[in-house]
Amino acid sequence: MTEDTLVYRIDGADIIVSVSDNWHVFADDNAWAGDVRSESVVGHRLWDFIQDLETRHLYQEVFHRVRAGKSCQPIPFRCDSPSERRFLEITFKAISDGQINITSRIIRTERRSPLRLLEIDTPRSSDLLTICSMCKKIKVLPEQWEEIEDALIHLRLFEADEMPMLTHGICPGCFQVAMAELDEFDTPNKAIDDDEE
Repeated sequence: MTEDTLVYRIDGADIIVSVSDNWHVFADDNAWAGDVRSESVVGHRLWDFIQDLETRHLYQEVFHRVRAGKSCQPIPFRCDSPSERRFLEITFKAISDGQINITSRIIRTERRSPLRLLEIDTPRSSDLLTICSMCKKIKVLPEQWEEIEDALIHLRLFEADEMPMLTHGICPGCFQVAMAELDEFDTPNKAIDDDEE
C-alpha cells in the first residue's frame, strides 16, 4: 500500500470492517479529529461519519449499483488539509457477500498557507458554514459556492476571532458530475477475492 492510496472495506450492512495500514497517516495529514482514527471507525457503520443527506444519497446509489454488478470510472473529489489542497479520485470495487473495497488515491497536491478554518483546534463560534464534500468549496450564498480562500474574504472571516463550525453538503456542480458518473454505471463489475486489496 502506497502512502498516496487509502483503502477501506465495508460489509453488506455498510459497516467498516477494515482500513489500510496507512489510515493514521491520512488522519494526521488531514488533521482528522479523534473520532475518525482507525481504532474508532472499524466496527461502525459508514453513515456514522457521513452526516449530510446529499453525500449519503450519492454513496448509497453507488453501493447499490456496485453490488448489482456494475462499475464506474473513478469519481474526483478533494480532501484538503489545513496547509494543502489534495485532489483525489475514489473507486468502488465489489467483493464477496456484499462487501465493497473503497479506494481513494491522491492525484496531486498543492501547498498553501495554513487555513484556520480547517484546523481542528481553532476556536469555533456557533455559526455553521457548509463545505462541499467533493470539491471543498464554501457556500457563501444560497446559490453561490467559492474556493475556501475566496469564501474567507467574501465572508470576512480573516477578521474573525472564531471560525464557524463546518457542516458538509454537495455543491450543484459536484452533484451534477456525480450523477453523470452514476449514469455511466453499465459495465459488469467482476468480484475479486476476499484477500485482494
